[in-house]
Amino acid sequence: MRDILDTVRAAWPMLWRAVASAQLFRPQCKLTVADPDVLCDYDLEVPIDGGVVLTTNVFRSRARSGSGKADPVVMCAHPYDNHLTPALGKTPLSGPPQQYRLIPQAGGMPEFSALTSWEAPDPDFWVRAGYTLVNLNLPGYANSGGEAGLVSRQQGRDYYAAIKWVSAQDWCDGHVGLTGVSYLAISQYHAAAAAADDGEDSPLKCISPWEGFSDLYRDVVCRGGVEDVGFLNFWWHTEVKETLNNAREAFIEREGALPQELLGVYPFFDDYWNEKAVDFEVIRTPMLVCGSFSDHELHTPGSFRAFERARSQRKWLYTHRRGKWTAFYSDEVKELVRDFMDHFLKGASNRFNGLSPVRLEVRSNGGEIWDERWERDCPLPSTHYQPLYLSNTGLVTELPEEASELSYRVSDGLATFDFRFEHDTELSGHMKLRIWIEARPERSGEAPPDDMVLCVFIDKRDSVGRSVRFNGSVGISDDVVTRGYVRVSRRELDEERSADWLPVPLGSTEHKLRAGQVVPVDVALCPSSTFFAAGETLRLIVSPTEIVRAPIFRKDTSLNTGTHVLHFGGGYDSHLLVPSVPVTSGSEN
Repeated sequence: MRDILDTVRAAWPMLWRAVASAQLFRPQCKLTVADPDVLCDYDLEVPIDGGVVLTTNVFRSRARSGSGKADPVVMCAHPYDNHLTPALGKTPLSGPPQQYRLIPQAGGMPEFSALTSWEAPDPDFWVRAGYTLVNLNLPGYANSGGEAGLVSRQQGRDYYAAIKWVSAQDWCDGHVGLTGVSYLAISQYHAAAAAADDGEDSPLKCISPWEGFSDLYRDVVCRGGVEDVGFLNFWWHTEVKETLNNAREAFIEREGALPQELLGVYPFFDDYWNEKAVDFEVIRTPMLVCGSFSDHELHTPGSFRAFERARSQRKWLYTHRRGKWTAFYSDEVKELVRDFMDHFLKGASNRFNGLSPVRLEVRSNGGEIWDERWERDCPLPSTHYQPLYLSNTGLVTELPEEASELSYRVSDGLATFDFRFEHDTELSGHMKLRIWIEARPERSGEAPPDDMVLCVFIDKRDSVGRSVRFNGSVGISDDVVTRGYVRVSRRELDEERSADWLPVPLGSTEHKLRAGQVVPVDVALCPSSTFFAAGETLRLIVSPTEIVRAPIFRKDTSLNTGTHVLHFGGGYDSHLLVPSVPVTSGSEN
C-alpha cells in the first residue's frame, strides 16, 4: 500500500496536468502509417544459453528479402512488451503508447509509425534506410522465457547472446548495431560490456544509447545518498509489472525485493548494486551517446559517465535540452544515428569519418539555443573551473577573510547566494558545491540532529531578477539550470573515481554527525550548458526540501529536523565550482 501511495504522491502533478489539459485524449505525438514494404515477423523465437527462448519482432523489407538480400540489423531490447504497438491494437484506443497520454513532451511533438513500441526505434524509418529492425523482449518479460530481473550484467550477457543469434540468420549480413531510449539505452551498455571478450570478432559493431543511466544506485535509487521514493514506484506500477512473464514472487526471490523496495534490503552500495552498474572499463565498441541536459533526475549523470569512462576509441556525445522522445524521433537525430549506423555497419564514408566527438547545445532559456557547435572532448578542453565563494553578500571570487555562518530552520527555511555576471559568460559542464555544514537543534535543550539532507539548485535570473526556466525531466518546462542532492552521513567520496569537479559518493559508508561538528560536504551537480548575458545572475539555493519539483521523482527528506548551519569564509572554503568556457559562437563542423 505504501508504494502505491508514494506513486500517487510523486506522479499526482503530472496526472492532474494530463487530465486538465485533456492530454489523456489528445496524446502528445503524431502517428504515421508504415510503408507497405515493411514485412513484420512477430514472435520469432531466439534461443540463448540455458535452454531459454526469447521472443523478438523482426521488421524487414519485402522487396529486399524477396531478392535474397541480407541487411545489417539495428536492434533494441527492453522489458516493455514489443506487442504494445498501435499496429497490433494493443495500446489505449489503438493510439500511441500510453506514456504519450501522461507525460508532457518538451520542445516539440514526437513522430513515428504505428509499428513503434515505447522508446524503441521506428521500424518504418530503419527499413526505409536499408536495415532490418529487431525488437527483443528481455528474459522474463512479455512472452520471453527465462527469469525477469532488473538491469544487470547478466541481462547484458543474455542480450548479447541474442545479438549473436540474430547475426547468424540468413536475413542478417552479420553486422548489428543497437539504439533506443532509456532502458533500451541501459541494456546497450551491458550488452557492449558482454561483447568485450569477442573483440573484433563480435557482430556488435556499434551502439547508440539515447539517455540511459549507468549506475542504478548512484544515478536513481540513492543519488548522493538520498532515496528517491517516486520514480521506481511509478515505473513499476505503470510500465513493468503487467509485462512480467513470471510471478511477482519469483521476481522478489531473484532480486530480493520489488524495485521500489530494494534500498530497504540493500541500503549501501555493495556487490548487488555493483552488478547492476556498467563496467565501462571493458567497453570498446564505437558509441554515439546522448547526454541530455534536461534529464537531471534520471539519465543525465549516467550518460555523461558513459562517454567519459568507456574505452571506445571512437565515441561521440550528443547533448540537447529538449524532451528525450522529441529529440530521439526528430529528423535531425534520426539522420545522425542513421549516418552513424551506415558508417559502422555498412562501411559508408560520411560525416563520421572526421566528426568532432561532442555536439554541444548551449541554452539561454528553455526555448532559445544560444549556440550549437561540435567540440573536441567532454569536459571541454577550454574549461576554466572557477570557484565562487559563499559570503554574506552572495557569491564572490575571493575567499572572505572572516568566518561567517548562515542558518535556516528545516521547517520553513533555505539559503540563497547570488552572483551577477559583469560579462557574457558560458557555463558548460559539471558544477560542484563544497559546503561546510553543521546541524543544530531548533530549540535549546533538544538533541542535535545526527544527519541531514541538502537539496541544491542553480537558478538563472534575468537582468531584472526574474527566474529563467528550462526543459527538465519527464517533460517539465520550469526546470532550473541544474541540481544535486546529498545526505550528509553518506558524504565520503570514492577517491579513485572522483575528480576536483566531480565528487562521486562512495555509497558504502555512513558517518553520522556529532553535536557541534562542522564537516565539509561535496555535492555533484548534473552537467548543464547555459549562457548568461552580462547583467544576468546565477543563484545558488541550498534547501532542506525539493523546492523545484520534477514529478514523478520525489526525494525522501523526512530525516531533516532542527536547523542547518552553513559555514563560510576564513577556514571554511565553501564555494560553488563553475565550468567557465570562453564565449564563442559557430561550429567546427
